[in-house]
Amino acid sequence: MNSQIPLPQTKVRKNLRVESVIANRELKKEQIQQKRANIEQSIEIGLKILVNVGISFLAVFSIRQLLPFHLAQQAKLAEIDEEIAKIEPRVEKLQENFGTAFDPKLTRKVMEKNTYKVDPNLSPIFFTKQK
Repeated sequence: MNSQIPLPQTKVRKNLRVESVIANRELKKEQIQQKRANIEQSIEIGLKILVNVGISFLAVFSIRQLLPFHLAQQAKLAEIDEEIAKIEPRVEKLQENFGTAFDPKLTRKVMEKNTYKVDPNLSPIFFTKQK
């Protein structure tokens, strides 16, 4: 009977050893998977940084190319604004005259101003030289 007692202990020890080996293998698998995941994340982050640097480079290059055109357009706009400022008083005067030309109350004055005709109710005056 004594010979049978050590046998279960060896099975228990073997089971413990098998379980520890399995646990070690599982731990190593998890470590390998974690390492792979970390490498994949590192590659992904590196690619994202590379793409963002490329986009930034293109943006700076585009701005550098467009800046002279923008400055030329701003100069043209400033010139046009100056011309508008010069013409604006004339336009206001013409608008005022346009308004008076079509005002029914001022028809006689406009007619006198623009033609040789005068109001039919008025009599013409002629000046003569005395001798």
